[in-house]
Amino acid sequence: MKNKIFKAIALCLALLPFGACNDGCEDYLDEYESILYFKNNGEQHVTIYDTSNEANSEFVVIRAGYNSKKNSSVDVSVLDAVNLQIYNAENDMDYNLLPDDCFTLETTTLEFDSSDDHKMVKVIFKIDKIKELSSANYTLPLVLNNSNDDININKRLIFIVPDIVTPYLYFEKSGYQPYKVEEGGVISFDITMSIGMPMANAWDFDCSLEVNPELLTEYNESNQADFLLLPENCYTLIPKASFISGKSTSNATIKINIADDLKFGKYILPVELTECSMPTFTIKEGANSYLAAIIYQKHIEETELKEIKLTEDMISSNARTEDFESLEARTQLINVIDGDINTSFHSYWAFHGFPSDFSELPYIEVKLPRVYSGFKFSYVTRTQANGSNNGNGNPQELNIYTSEDGVNFTLLNTLSDDLPLSEMGATYESDMMLPISGLFRYLRIESTHAKEAGLNAMAIAELNLWVAE
Repeated sequence: MKNKIFKAIALCLALLPFGACNDGCEDYLDEYESILYFKNNGEQHVTIYDTSNEANSEFVVIRAGYNSKKNSSVDVSVLDAVNLQIYNAENDMDYNLLPDDCFTLETTTLEFDSSDDHKMVKVIFKIDKIKELSSANYTLPLVLNNSNDDININKRLIFIVPDIVTPYLYFEKSGYQPYKVEEGGVISFDITMSIGMPMANAWDFDCSLEVNPELLTEYNESNQADFLLLPENCYTLIPKASFISGKSTSNATIKINIADDLKFGKYILPVELTECSMPTFTIKEGANSYLAAIIYQKHIEETELKEIKLTEDMISSNARTEDFESLEARTQLINVIDGDINTSFHSYWAFHGFPSDFSELPYIEVKLPRVYSGFKFSYVTRTQANGSNNGNGNPQELNIYTSEDGVNFTLLNTLSDDLPLSEMGATYESDMMLPISGLFRYLRIESTHAKEAGLNAMAIAELNLWVAE
């Protein structure tokens, strides 16, 4: 049997290369009566959270082969400093041997009986001692040797690198989180904020939350926004969340109750995760704030919508053909508001190798004289009289954006159902839409793709808009 090949392998690894097994033993394990190896060989990083003085880790040794039910044994030991340096030189590594006072190797011999296909090697790491080490690349190298069975030479070594990590808490959903509230609808509800940790929890403890208006100021400045602080009479924040052993998440709660005197608009309640009763825990920066955005909107009936007469100074496009090259008047943007469905706008395009550097999604933008609270729009596809015979420029999907300042646009909806995909001279009318922010002055209608494959363009004959105060 092949047992004798590996029985002579001792701990003095300087006599052996540390390269790959050349006889393909890892691919043909059924050729061995019984063979042993680390399940995860090579460098293994172990994350150890700084919650106590010691941490236990276990590593799997596998027994395989066509007669793996026999009794087997194998020694587990620490590779000495001399052989570690030889390994470093041969493999261009910079490992330093983890000092003896930083760990205890509890498993030095593994005994397999007829029912065992794997065993665990247990190591106890001394966290305080490891924290005292320099920033060098320390490792605990374990090696399998002295077995009455074969040992897979390619998988007999494991280089354990302990990574000491300070445990932390974080909002599982952090940052801006919008909630729309409509006049006459549900005005009292709970917001649940899930708080997590990146590990199994073995403790009972609490964490604290508070409202921090500075977070709102930072958000407005970073996003050129103008949210207001949600008034105190519109919410109750439960200031504490409790963790229980065995569960790695906990929920914090905000109770929202819109006051009768709250004006329509955009508000944020900026909640910060501040403290933890576990002394070694921290709060994860960047995931410690929850910005509950309350968008309070008036209720609008569709009968309140009034058509607004669009003028040339209200409409623009990033893809006007007349801006890029001289084409016929029938392609110009002004045609979408001339009342004639036999004239149309065809955006600039890039397809079929047409010489163009235009790569944006084409859109039409409407700038209104002031802000409004709701809208709907309609458009007519171009007709055959305008040069189309198959509707190849018809939008197949539209992104609808709104903005108050013309700089920061918010995606409100994506439309694809019921669009006239091929029909010529067909009319599409949208449902009424309410901007997420509650108000808008700018409307952007963007085509993601047209009917013809590879055609980055949009073609429409007429555009109409209805708005609500």
